[in-house]
Amino acid sequence: MYFWRTDLLIKDLKQNSVSQADFKNYYLVSGILILLGFFALSQTGIEELKISLAGFVINLGLLISWINAAFKANCGEKGHAFLNRFIALYLPITIKITIFAIVVMICFELIFNVFKGQFDEVQLAHIDAIKSIVVDIATSFLIYWRIYVAIKKVNS
Repeated sequence: MYFWRTDLLIKDLKQNSVSQADFKNYYLVSGILILLGFFALSQTGIEELKISLAGFVINLGLLISWINAAFKANCGEKGHAFLNRFIALYLPITIKITIFAIVVMICFELIFNVFKGQFDEVQLAHIDAIKSIVVDIATSFLIYWRIYVAIKKVNS
């Protein structure tokens, strides 16, 4: 993998000498950088930093483990068009999971509003931060899992 020498990467791409594992690793590292960016941009206060950091670490683990699992489900190095399949499956699966998450969150909010009066502003802010991270992690998990299942079906 080249992290700086795009000229060498271009040469390898022209010669079709970049392996499927390398393509997967480029995607993985890019995903990690995007996660780091989201983590940095999401920081609002010191108290939420612990929650955000925990969410980041869990999301990082999900990203690495599910990308590697999906790569293996696509027959690893012997597999065909891993990134094409992953990216193509990502859109419809993400749309479905997002709609599901919105419905679940609306139901949760309707139920939670009954108990909201028992908490002060600081507690509500903390609950909102935790709720946001839980939804983010659960959504990520479901998306990666469904992509993994779909890639297994493609290769069965």
